[in-house]
Amino acid sequence: MNLNNRLDIIQSQKLVMTTQLKQSLDILNMSNLELEDEIKRESEENPVLEIENKGDIDWEEFAKNIDNKSYNIKSYDLDNDFTLENLARYENNLYDYVKEQLGFLKLSNKEKEACEYIVDCLDKDGYLGTDEKFILDELNIDNNYFEKCLKNIQQLEPSGIGSRSLSECLLIQMRNKNINDHILKSIIVEDLNLIGQNKIKFISKKYDISIEECVEYIEQIKEFDPKPGRLCSNEKTVYIQPDVTVRKIDGEFIVYMNDNDNFHLCINNYYKSVLTSSSSDENAKEFIKNKLNHALNLLKNIETRKSTILKIAEVIVREQKEFFNKGAKYIKPMRLKDIALDLGYHESTISRGINSKYMLTPFGLFEFKYFFSTAIQSDEEEGTSSTKIKNMIKEFINKEDKLKPLSDDKICKLLKDKGITVARRTVAKYREEMNILSSSKRKRFVK
Repeated sequence: MNLNNRLDIIQSQKLVMTTQLKQSLDILNMSNLELEDEIKRESEENPVLEIENKGDIDWEEFAKNIDNKSYNIKSYDLDNDFTLENLARYENNLYDYVKEQLGFLKLSNKEKEACEYIVDCLDKDGYLGTDEKFILDELNIDNNYFEKCLKNIQQLEPSGIGSRSLSECLLIQMRNKNINDHILKSIIVEDLNLIGQNKIKFISKKYDISIEECVEYIEQIKEFDPKPGRLCSNEKTVYIQPDVTVRKIDGEFIVYMNDNDNFHLCINNYYKSVLTSSSSDENAKEFIKNKLNHALNLLKNIETRKSTILKIAEVIVREQKEFFNKGAKYIKPMRLKDIALDLGYHESTISRGINSKYMLTPFGLFEFKYFFSTAIQSDEEEGTSSTKIKNMIKEFINKEDKLKPLSDDKICKLLKDKGITVARRTVAKYREEMNILSSSKRKRFVK
């Protein structure tokens, strides 16, 4: 073999390895839903691949057949243990639901057509998002006729449908509940922004009512639905399914790989027979062989993904033993680099392996990334993780006097008493990351 031919073969092998490696890394980086989409896409593009519903094939036996070796992946089907009743639920379509109710009103054909057109102009929250002048021009009606049609829609369910503003939405719900209170009405019309700023004293002074009465009005407003259309949303609710589950068995925490697949991939038997047939066209055989190799690589990469995720999860559980034994307060700083060194992987592989991956623990569902946090210097020998500090801040706020909520400065002092020194802006940053309001907006005026 001459030198040029050898170089061509080496370059070709490198190209194949690069393509395989890229696919492997891409698949590792995917979430469960993204992987499901990728499997569907691959099966559509590769005739050799075939999707079979879960339970139709013996995966271990299939793995032996395609590669002459078995995969020893620790995999358990926890469907019976981790179930969500509403994993796939039927939800009414808002537009059909409202139009169906129009049939029970005494409307002329013209009125019904106009009402149906207006319903189609509602956004997913149930608000009229289309410019009114545009609707008038399209339907060739005047403003009075439009208002009449809109009033018909606004008496339908869900209450508040067909509103043009938040105030109008709440007023419709107030009217439908037969509430007749001029102060409540005025607060809804004029002072919703003040409620958002927690300016209770200002509102109570404005209407010459007590703090207690003002709080009662606000609580009443909070009972209304600001987005009535969502009650009939036709958007499918997406639930997070954990990639692994952690259980304590005989005093030890064991990690199980969840079988979240709704289907399995397999090789189409027809194309297998073409390869073994002596009468088959050689070009066809070559085409099928290439597709088969691509399919086998995909299957191997999916199994490698499972194995890598499981290994990462096992190291997390081992390193965060205190967390799993005692709770979130005992989480410790952990870096991607630490896991990479432990497993002998590159740090970028660990980063892909924890991306959009979830772990079901005795304390709830956690993203893998939750366990990786930077260390902040403390009076202790080891640093304190940012996650642990966030949990401490949350605990301080949960236990605070709601009439006198803790300021960020006060939280800094409480942390310092625990041997942790952080700046006020750091406390504010962590608080905002946890979607916790400032002390002025957390303040209550009555117990």
